[in-house]
Amino acid sequence: MAYNDFMNKVRHWDNLSAKWLMRHFYFTFFQIVLVVIFLFWFINTLNILDATYQTADKSPLEHFLALQGINSIIITFLVLLNSFWMLYIFNGFRRANGLLKDMSYHLSKMHYRDRNANQQPRAKI
Repeated sequence: MAYNDFMNKVRHWDNLSAKWLMRHFYFTFFQIVLVVIFLFWFINTLNILDATYQTADKSPLEHFLALQGINSIIITFLVLLNSFWMLYIFNGFRRANGLLKDMSYHLSKMHYRDRNANQQPRAKI
């Protein structure tokens, strides 16, 4: 095997391993972080709703504060859903970018191979 062929195989395997790492590690890491945040938020929400249920009948101020707590819970839930959605969209962009790079690489390799195959051999002087 020629040195250039060997280096091309090394580059190819390096590219595949980097793609695997990016696809599985970072995406999974951000999903785990978001799930932990969501679970923390959900447990906190249950505590707030329990406190709201116990204090809603006491005074108008406590009732108003309970409504504000519920409104902030809704806003937090929407922000968490937005972060999941954005992670999904960015992952789609990254996959499309990788696909386009692969297509570009293979097309340029085919063009280089076709160009060299069509060249006439030079005459030795």
